[in-house]
Amino acid sequence: MIIAIDVGGTKISAALIADDKIIEQRKIASVIHHDLGKLSHYLIQLCQDWVAQATAVAVACTGQVGDKYVNFLSAKQKLPLKSQLEAALNLPVTIINDAAAAAWAEYHAMKTSAKEGTRTLRNNGGSACDDTLVYITVSTGIGGGMIQNGQLVTSADGFCAHLGHVSVQHENQQSIQCHCGRVNCAEAIASGTAIAKQASLILAKNVSCQEVFEHHLAVSEIAVLIEHATSAVCDLIANIKAVTGTKQVILGGSVGSSAVFYSQVVAKVADLPEIYQVKVLPPKMGADADLIGAMLYCKNN
Repeated sequence: MIIAIDVGGTKISAALIADDKIIEQRKIASVIHHDLGKLSHYLIQLCQDWVAQATAVAVACTGQVGDKYVNFLSAKQKLPLKSQLEAALNLPVTIINDAAAAAWAEYHAMKTSAKEGTRTLRNNGGSACDDTLVYITVSTGIGGGMIQNGQLVTSADGFCAHLGHVSVQHENQQSIQCHCGRVNCAEAIASGTAIAKQASLILAKNVSCQEVFEHHLAVSEIAVLIEHATSAVCDLIANIKAVTGTKQVILGGSVGSSAVFYSQVVAKVADLPEIYQVKVLPPKMGADADLIGAMLYCKNN
C-alpha cells in the first residue's frame, strides 16, 4: 500500500491506496499560510496510523518542489519536507509538484483510455495515445505539468513546467507585475487571484474570483477582463506548442474549467495560425487527481 498526500494552498488531503484505488481518505484545511513551519507535523499526524501498512509515501505539493527543498513561493519559505517525512515515518518518500502530479494522472488516464478503445488504430499503424501532453491548471494561481516522450518533465531545483510564469501578451499592452519578479506572467493576468484583484478595482469593492463568475459577467468591463485573461491563456498555449510540439493540452482548475473561461480559450486557440493549434481538452480525473498522480509517479520511480 502507498500513502499519498496532496499539500495545497486551500486543503491538505491524505489517502491510503491499494491496487491504484483509494481505500481511505482524510482532509484538513491547509496550514501553508498560517503555520507552515509545522507542516510536516500536520502531515505525520494525518497519516501516522497507516504507516505500518504502507511501503512508501507519495507527496504532491504546491510550490517549487526540488530534490532537497520545497520552496513555497507565495509564503517565501523553504522546507526540507521530503527528509522530514522520511525521518519521521521511516518510509521512502517521493515528492513532486501538485500540478505535475495531476498531469501524470491525466496522462495515465489517457493512455488507459487509448489502450481500451483504439487497438484497431494501433494495428493499422496509427498512434492511440501521443506521448507528449501538457496540463494547465488555472485556479488561485496557474500551474502546469508536462509529459515529453512519455516522461514527466522535472528538474533538480523544481523550477520547470511552472507555466504560470511564462510571459504572455496583454491585449491592452499593460505591464502587470508578477510576484515572481517578472512582468506579464500568465499568472499575473489570468489566475483567479489576478482576476479577483482586477475585478475588485473595477467594481470598487472586494470580490472573489468565484463571485466574479457567478454575479458580475454581465458588467462590460468584467467581460473585457475575462477576455484578456482567456487571451493570455491562449497565448500561453501557443508558446507551449512551440516549445513542446504537443498536440493536446488539458485545461483544468476551478477557473480553467468554468464554462465561460474554457469555451473562450477553446475558441481562441482554434483561431491561432494552424501551426500553433492544439486540441484543448477538459480533465478526465476528478478532485483526487493529485493523489493518484503522486501515487503513480511513486510506483514508476
